[in-house]
Amino acid sequence: MTEETNAVAAIEKTMTFAASPERVWEALTDPAELASWFPESVEGFTPAPGGEGWLVWDNHGRYAIRMEAYEPRTRIVWRWARESETPLEDGPTTRVEWRLEPSETGGTLLHLHESGFLSTEARGQNVMGWEHELGELTDYLR
Repeated sequence: MTEETNAVAAIEKTMTFAASPERVWEALTDPAELASWFPESVEGFTPAPGGEGWLVWDNHGRYAIRMEAYEPRTRIVWRWARESETPLEDGPTTRVEWRLEPSETGGTLLHLHESGFLSTEARGQNVMGWEHELGELTDYLR
């Protein structure tokens, strides 16, 4: 099932941070910084178009990730596996797009769009996950 024919709604989140777009960009793309707020660790991931690796959570497992778009300080897109220990080609994936823009107050407006869910249950799991993880990002950028 392709994204275009998928009837399950995407996840849409918009947040404002006091941090500059450059600072938020680093938190999203530098593997060491990403591991400070999102997974517990990042394995072999190069933040560049086509870069692949794994995001690792101690309680959830390793999830394959591949960078699909990389527009410095403005937009990144990655595809990641829905199932632990599963290469991207061997199971369901979703597409996560992050867009950054300067806010009127000098900080950053961050837009998150995740699509490609095959079920409302899978979407619901990630809605809850993003609530937690974006809270972690908020704390990290303070």
